[in-house]
Amino acid sequence: MAKKVAKTETTPEVSEVVKTAPVKRESVRRDKVTLKPIKKHGWLPDDHDGSLRYSKCFERLTVQAAKGTGVLNTGMTEEDEVRLETKMHMAPGTLSKYNRDYWANFKVDVPKEGVVLDLANPEDEVKYLVLKAHQRVANSEMERFDTPFAEYVMTSDEQEAKVENQKSKLKRRAYKIFSNMSTTEMRDVLKVMGKRAGDESSIDFVEAQLDKIVTEDPQDFINTVEDPTFKMRAFIDDCLAARVLVKNGTKYQLPGGDVVGYTLEQTIEYLQNPDNQEVYLDLKGKMSIAK
Repeated sequence: MAKKVAKTETTPEVSEVVKTAPVKRESVRRDKVTLKPIKKHGWLPDDHDGSLRYSKCFERLTVQAAKGTGVLNTGMTEEDEVRLETKMHMAPGTLSKYNRDYWANFKVDVPKEGVVLDLANPEDEVKYLVLKAHQRVANSEMERFDTPFAEYVMTSDEQEAKVENQKSKLKRRAYKIFSNMSTTEMRDVLKVMGKRAGDESSIDFVEAQLDKIVTEDPQDFINTVEDPTFKMRAFIDDCLAARVLVKNGTKYQLPGGDVVGYTLEQTIEYLQNPDNQEVYLDLKGKMSIAK
């Protein structure tokens, strides 16, 4: 008997940031960098002119300000300000974060193909530093995956090559795991990932379904098979299919009504607990008979 479980921006005004920009980990710094829009999933097909942004259209980015203090976040240190003012023959203090007259007119227009910045050019370096501090800009191809609200990414040919290489390595690793799997293991992966194949499904069908997953999301596939609870998740799915375990809403119960867990995670924890091995072995025995 199972134990009971306890239950946007405007111009020329500066825009305001919700909170002070977080410290960014990695940034692109090459002779030339490109700021480009990040493709989001939308209802327009990829080959549609407006799927990313319509041709000849652009968005204007301006300097952001910290909420509360209102201090402009230019991304520049005092040393940067002095150095760049000298290079551009500006009066001292022109690039100060307190000089709203100058920054109110600062803007970067970004078309669908992006903006290339030459960091040997001081004007472009100013844009680069401002954009690097912008909350809607991911500072590298790697950072964009940790910045879900980023709408732009700062990148370079080297960065893009690095990311593509990492994707390729990940896919090769996923396919290596896939190629060493038995048909039973493949079926278990499909179960756990919510794409259960019927017992009557052919090996070709099972392999084709899993191949699609590995191709489209190799990281999700790897995370699934390397999850230490993977086998238990597959076992619970089999128990549900055989009706030796019943799911009622989010609650998992034995046919007699005893609750094993109020969530899948609680059910996994319960069945893995040595104190509850009697319940686990009873389910396992019933599964053997069901087969």
